[in-house]
Amino acid sequence: MNLKKALALLLALTLCLGIFAACAAKTEAPAEDGSTSQPAADAAPAEESQSNVTPVGEYPIVKEPITFKVMGRKDSGAPDWSELEVFQRLSEITNINFDFEIYDSSTWSEQKNIALVGGEYGDIILRDDTSATTDEDTYGPQGVFLDLTDLIDQYAPNIKDMLEKNPDVKAAITSMDNKIYGLPYVFHTGTVQGHTGFYSSEWMENVGITEEPRTVEDLYEMLQAFKEQDANGNGDPDDEIPFTCLGLITTMRDLLIPAFTGVPDGLSFNVDNDGNVVYAPAMDSYKNFLEYAHKLYVEGLLDPEFATQDAQQWQAKVQANLCGVYSGSPTALDPSTTAQQLSLYPLTSETNDTPVVKQPIYLYPGRAFITDKCSDPVAAIRLLDMFYATEENAVEGFCGTTLFAGFEGEHWRYTDDTKTAYEWIAPITGFGDINQSVSVNMELPSLLQFEAAPSGNPLMEMKVSQVQEKQKPYYNLTNAYPSNVRFTADESERGNVIENDLYNQVVMMTTKFIIGDADIESGWEDYLVSLEKIGLSELIEIKTAALTRWNAAMAE
Repeated sequence: MNLKKALALLLALTLCLGIFAACAAKTEAPAEDGSTSQPAADAAPAEESQSNVTPVGEYPIVKEPITFKVMGRKDSGAPDWSELEVFQRLSEITNINFDFEIYDSSTWSEQKNIALVGGEYGDIILRDDTSATTDEDTYGPQGVFLDLTDLIDQYAPNIKDMLEKNPDVKAAITSMDNKIYGLPYVFHTGTVQGHTGFYSSEWMENVGITEEPRTVEDLYEMLQAFKEQDANGNGDPDDEIPFTCLGLITTMRDLLIPAFTGVPDGLSFNVDNDGNVVYAPAMDSYKNFLEYAHKLYVEGLLDPEFATQDAQQWQAKVQANLCGVYSGSPTALDPSTTAQQLSLYPLTSETNDTPVVKQPIYLYPGRAFITDKCSDPVAAIRLLDMFYATEENAVEGFCGTTLFAGFEGEHWRYTDDTKTAYEWIAPITGFGDINQSVSVNMELPSLLQFEAAPSGNPLMEMKVSQVQEKQKPYYNLTNAYPSNVRFTADESERGNVIENDLYNQVVMMTTKFIIGDADIESGWEDYLVSLEKIGLSELIEIKTAALTRWNAAMAE
């Protein structure tokens, strides 16, 4: 009898130990004191998972169907993700089903935070927003988000290849504790551009100018001609607006200010040739820009409403063919427009002889997380790896481009072998149809490489060709402060306050200098003092510390 009891007790202890061991292999939600167990990704995948997951490169991903609970953000008015063809097809290819918990962008941050704090989140989080990097640095070290480093190395060849080829992407998604918790949206499209401004070739021909402007003086002479002659050819020599823009955040920031300062982002922080962090609006050459812009304003070459007009007013002027040089994109014009819209070359000046264009941001971090709730991290990373496939190594047509434009040959097709133009396949007529029936409107974790322009849209084709010819060759990385540099929580909190206050002061004073409400010569030193009082030097120290860490990460 005692022997039977002893055996029963031994069996019970064995079962309990088995249960505890199984629980230990799975990461728990953070305790109230913030402590957690070790993330599941740090341990070897469970044998049960391995027995169900097929080898890398084979499909379906799992032999027996599994279901992942996916939490995500959708645009307001967009369909539920369960209705989208992309996810339906993914399930067929992978044997992985999805239980979606999707929230509109307007409520996403609140709902996400409630879920993360309360421990009621799913296996995967998709399409996070601008708070993603903060989420990574908060929930990654807690163990809520798995460290994906080893999973990528062993099971995600597409992601691994992308990171090896793009060290800036790897640096951008590597957290402060040197781990990878989230995956990015990386995109290269033909329509991404540095906004140097456009103008009509007809205007230039009508005023007898044959050489496109390459310096600020060339531009000045062209604007003068636009003002003095009937440049738009409508019979009224007095209705032309030589140069229009929306405040300082368009053409002035990206065309005129870099022309004088030599750094690509005219209203922000940059890096000089010695590697030092500089603030363009505090550079001596910024004063030269102010004097130039003031001259344009006084002589009637700059739209007197540049600082007050809204986007609709600006667009109406451009569409009415009243503007010689305008910011933004020619796609804002009437699609029937036949006059060729030319991109301005990046300009030089007496204070800068190097043309530069601000390179567009092409990376959004934190667009996918695998959580400690995930039942099978290996299957999850295999799934997400498919999002980073190219057209050449796509599985059953699924790749980053699919998430953007649908399936090639079904929803769209290239119009020739050069793959520089594409057309939609009926009944698809545009991205609106894709976003309602096929896929999410961008920002899913993926690698998008789609340089083609839509055929039959002369303005778009022209825009792409002009960007490729006149802007892309001058993209400047050396002097651009990296857009995805990591900051500590304290650096972000303090830095954001200072940077916002600096920006508001710069915009206000720059506008006053241009329109003559403040004298440039007598007011320049006081302007610089005002920037220091706000905290310019302190912010440069913060930016420098973060840049040093970034450079170290890039060198690894």
